[in-house]
Amino acid sequence: MAIDRRKFFKVAAAGCGSAACAAAAPVFASSGGPRTGADGYGMLQDSVRCIGCKACQTACKSVNKLAPETSLKEDYYDSPRELSDTTYTLIQMEQNRETGEATFVKKQCLHCIDPACQSACLVGALRKQENGAVTWDGDKCMGCRYCMVACPYNVPQFQWKEAIPDISKCTLCAETRLKNHQPTGCAGACPADAISFGKRGELLRIARQRIAASPALYLDHIYGEQEVGGTNVLYLTKKSVAFAALGLGDFGFKAPPRLTEGIQHGVFKYFIPPLAIYAALGGVMAFTARKNRANQQEGGSHE
Repeated sequence: MAIDRRKFFKVAAAGCGSAACAAAAPVFASSGGPRTGADGYGMLQDSVRCIGCKACQTACKSVNKLAPETSLKEDYYDSPRELSDTTYTLIQMEQNRETGEATFVKKQCLHCIDPACQSACLVGALRKQENGAVTWDGDKCMGCRYCMVACPYNVPQFQWKEAIPDISKCTLCAETRLKNHQPTGCAGACPADAISFGKRGELLRIARQRIAASPALYLDHIYGEQEVGGTNVLYLTKKSVAFAALGLGDFGFKAPPRLTEGIQHGVFKYFIPPLAIYAALGGVMAFTARKNRANQQEGGSHE
């Protein structure tokens, strides 16, 4: 039976923790690796072609009816600085300090094939769909924010201004365009053909074709083909610019749920006290932080 988020809070307030655990327990069936949407829809982000116009960022706000930013600075290109509950797509610039060359990268949810956010969710509010999108169900979410801790890319954002906050992120336009077999709003708005929309297998073919046709321009690697178990949003970069410099960390090819599910199974199997849960989650956060620092240092060496 689905868990309504408001009912969950009432149950918790009444002290019925055991009932809540029993309802949530079925969510923790081991994924066993990539499952749903492995060849669903996705996007190929080509930083070689991106001109940094931010048309995709504007289109995303329009399609998803997101509020305009309130902290924009006219003299600062990377504004806003990070994803938020009102920004699902963000263009950021990496500039080589020696040559002055600018490279633009589109930051958003990568829609992992085996998502850490889905694995970390206690009530199944985040789900990988057959069409390739990772979506969020507000009727199930209990606001624990474990998805924010688990995501290696720091994508899910908490909507602080609401009494019962939502988790916000890119949905691959699943409810507005994808269900009508239309490309995402950002892909349709790009004037430089830097965002390709389609099935993951076709996007990989396009990426390999571009690398083979222009080996002097492209780094011979498709980010997301294998990283974190594979993603439906893929990236290409310039031969002179490492993915780490664009904020795309080297998290290895093993999907993060192997770690998060291990923690969750142990918690519910042996009834580990809450303190141990926080300790385990703290370990995940520390691991991600170390990886981010290492990637930033590596990226800096390319500037």
